[in-house]
Amino acid sequence: MEITEAEEHIEKYRTELKEFCKSLSISLCLEERFSSIPHLQCQTVTLLFDWEPEEHLLKDIMELLAKVSGKLLRIEYTKRTKSICVTCSFPFSDVGFTVLRMIENIHILMGQGLKKLTIGNLTLWRRQDVRQKELKEKDQDLLQHTEVISYIILEEAEYKLRDATSSKEKEAIELKQELSKMKVLTELEAESLFIQSDTESVKEVEEEPLYEELTALRSKFNEIKDLPNNLSKMKIEYLRSLSSNTDSAASRVRRGMSFEIDDCQFHLKAMTSPDYQPLVDNKRIIEKLQERITLMTEELITEREHNEKIIKDIKDHLEEIEEKRQREMKRYKLYCNHPVTGKLIESTLEVHKDELLPSVLDKAYELMKLAPHIPIERCRLVEYDDYNHAMNRSFDLDEFQHQTIGQLMDVTGYYYDLFLETRKENETFKKYNHGGVNLEISVVDLAAGKVHVGPAIPMRGESGWTVGVLKQHIGEVFNISPSCMRVAWNENWNGFCELKDEESLLLYKSRESKLLYVSSDPKDYKKEFKDSLMYRYVEFHVNSMLLLNITIPPGPEATPTITERRMMKIISIIEENKGKERKIQVRVSKSITLIQLKEELVPLIGVRPTGFRVYEIIGNREYELEALNQTLKDIGSGSKLIVRLGRALGRGEKRIKLYLLQVNNTEFCKFMMDTGYAMGTPVGEFKKQIIEEAKVQGIDCVLELDKMRLHNKNGVSPGTVYLDHEFIDTSSKEMYVDPLKGPGKKKHDEQRQVYVIRWRPSQCSVDPIEEIILDDYGPEHVIGKLSELSGVPAEYIYYTEGKSFPVKISCLDIENKLRWYSITSDRYSLRLYDDGGVIYYKDKRETMKELTYEERSAIQEAEEARLEKIRECELQH
Repeated sequence: MEITEAEEHIEKYRTELKEFCKSLSISLCLEERFSSIPHLQCQTVTLLFDWEPEEHLLKDIMELLAKVSGKLLRIEYTKRTKSICVTCSFPFSDVGFTVLRMIENIHILMGQGLKKLTIGNLTLWRRQDVRQKELKEKDQDLLQHTEVISYIILEEAEYKLRDATSSKEKEAIELKQELSKMKVLTELEAESLFIQSDTESVKEVEEEPLYEELTALRSKFNEIKDLPNNLSKMKIEYLRSLSSNTDSAASRVRRGMSFEIDDCQFHLKAMTSPDYQPLVDNKRIIEKLQERITLMTEELITEREHNEKIIKDIKDHLEEIEEKRQREMKRYKLYCNHPVTGKLIESTLEVHKDELLPSVLDKAYELMKLAPHIPIERCRLVEYDDYNHAMNRSFDLDEFQHQTIGQLMDVTGYYYDLFLETRKENETFKKYNHGGVNLEISVVDLAAGKVHVGPAIPMRGESGWTVGVLKQHIGEVFNISPSCMRVAWNENWNGFCELKDEESLLLYKSRESKLLYVSSDPKDYKKEFKDSLMYRYVEFHVNSMLLLNITIPPGPEATPTITERRMMKIISIIEENKGKERKIQVRVSKSITLIQLKEELVPLIGVRPTGFRVYEIIGNREYELEALNQTLKDIGSGSKLIVRLGRALGRGEKRIKLYLLQVNNTEFCKFMMDTGYAMGTPVGEFKKQIIEEAKVQGIDCVLELDKMRLHNKNGVSPGTVYLDHEFIDTSSKEMYVDPLKGPGKKKHDEQRQVYVIRWRPSQCSVDPIEEIILDDYGPEHVIGKLSELSGVPAEYIYYTEGKSFPVKISCLDIENKLRWYSITSDRYSLRLYDDGGVIYYKDKRETMKELTYEERSAIQEAEEARLEKIRECELQH
């Protein structure tokens, strides 16, 4: 395919290049090479001109050389001595023609200021002083011209004579063939003459001219035959004459070429000699370099060992820093009333103790995901008492922005939580000072003859307040008159008492109950407290009925009309998380016992009273109610209860929490159920009990007796595998239930159950977790098990030392941050001190994949999500 679009631009470029070369000064080309490949000396022509570089152009030299050499010469190099020296090259096959042309046109070069002309090592012409030039110029030029021409002519004559000899040899062969034919004819004629005797006279007449012709041909053939010998003799004589005439140009060319060849052979022989000094020097240099390389290698090895030690020290130091940082990390329960849903949400905030308050606020704001519902400027952190559901101290940025969270939270010596408080756009935050009193206010409606139904309204009383000041604030909040206000408090053991205006609130700070009853009525206020309507209504409310908020699991549908009982009345049923839990509000008699309450709840839960347990929630902690025949009179009105499925403890039993272990699931640690076990129960029997209780509670998990095992639970990590013949560890309060695909392979305590993860560098990914059972910790045994599991030959397997499950290392760091061992490694500790450890292994023949930016980002995002799940799980346990 021909491309013609660029021809116009090419021609334009060539034209501009020619124009540029025409104006290119020689001064710009000095000391510049026109060719990168050097030529032999016998292929070079050197011309020395009496020029000033600034006065001539490169075009002048090129035109001059083309004129005198027929465009055979190519410029190789120009330099400046006292004049301008131009070095050219030509093909060696054209040496004779080049010399002849240069001699013929030397007068042109002389007219251009030539000072010296050299071909190879031979100086053909040199400009002398004026007298010598006048005396010798004519004879010297004539002699050189004649000798060179004669040599060239002789060479040409030799080629012509060779051609003539070849043609004559062909003619001689043809003549020999004709002569042989004539001899045959002559013999035939002679025979005919003998037969015909009467033809004697004719024979004599014809034989004579034939013989003369044959003699002439033989003479001519001999001359032709001797012609090559004569030519060789003439050539030898001519060469001898040239040798004898040492001043001829041809002789000098031959001597120069011979000298150059001898010089090259001499140098070549000298360079290949063992005694050649440069070679000896080079050997000595090589030996020194080898010694230096050896020393440098040793230094590099030492330096590498030193660097490895430094790296190890740095890693150890970084690990110490990280461990110290982890020790200094603070975990706080964080609460917030969501500005959209209005629900109280809870999370765990993890920060360093030296982080400043603004940074902690940013993290809390991000953790609660309040953006874009409310700006961070309308948020602040408050020290929160989750047990009493009350604010303790506010942290305003304008006052505490330069203090760390450790300085703020470690003042009291008591562990408080944090509350992320929000405000509306036109509101201002109330200031909470340390040392205040968190109260609950319940208003008594004397006109209706009842006490406020529902949770009491929280209110804060600051240190230094009296009851009189508190009344003023209550009046503002509830829009009632403080002048005729009564405030009563239940002392439990002494009954109710009225608070006096002059009393300080600090007197009630240490009291267990912070619930105050308030009424405002001018007529009732004039009566004695125990004669007042307020006293009678409050006493009846406290001593007769309780309002309970109970969270129950999903079960049969119920309405207040069909579940209304003698000792419990359902006020409301709310199903917030459909299929998970329901919240009911009930009013019960204070004389009701726990067993009676459980019987009342059976229609709502659908399980016998022995199939569930009741817990009281105080703060954020759960406390099981175990005394079945005890009344609920000690439980305050408005208390929160929660029902958990699972049988209650029998006599002598201990409570234990069971978690479902799923190592290949992101939610690897999932709460299963609570149960109890008796002292001395074998593991095998306990497994049967777990299967039965899981069926009763409807737990979505397939459990088979021979395809499940129990682990001790250490935080979130699985530990010792309990064998069927062993007894339950009485110190264990939590345990993992591990469903298996087949029967358990661990048979005795000396074996170790190990999780293994295959790392695939070529894919930058890991396979699902599998497991092996180790009888020995030697590399051969471990690699043998891994080879049997994976099918990879043992010599290609590399593996790491043991880690705890779950492994908190990113896929991007597995290859470089873990230490790998092979079958040839020295025996060492795998750090598998218990069951449930994890080791990585790989096929060393795989090469690491080169990740693109997008691939690396995707892996990093997925790994961060996985590690965040692990951190959340650890915080919950």
